[in-house]
Amino acid sequence: MTPEQLIPGLSYTFEDGNKIEIIQVRMVDEQRGGPSVTYFTHQGRGIPQKLIMPMEPFLELYGHLFEDNPPTE
Repeated sequence: MTPEQLIPGLSYTFEDGNKIEIIQVRMVDEQRGGPSVTYFTHQGRGIPQKLIMPMEPFLELYGHLFEDNPPTE
């Protein structure tokens, strides 16, 4: 997966029902590391957790999950 394919609305639901959902991809200050991804993790019936991670590590950890998944509404 390339950074250009990483768009808000992409999500992946795991077999146990937990879900990861991209909500924002934005450029931050170049001195602070380039683009970042803001995403929600949904675990069970709990309140979603909002997280922010630099794009490169995000793609290394989770990029494969979004390769074959179209954006959801």
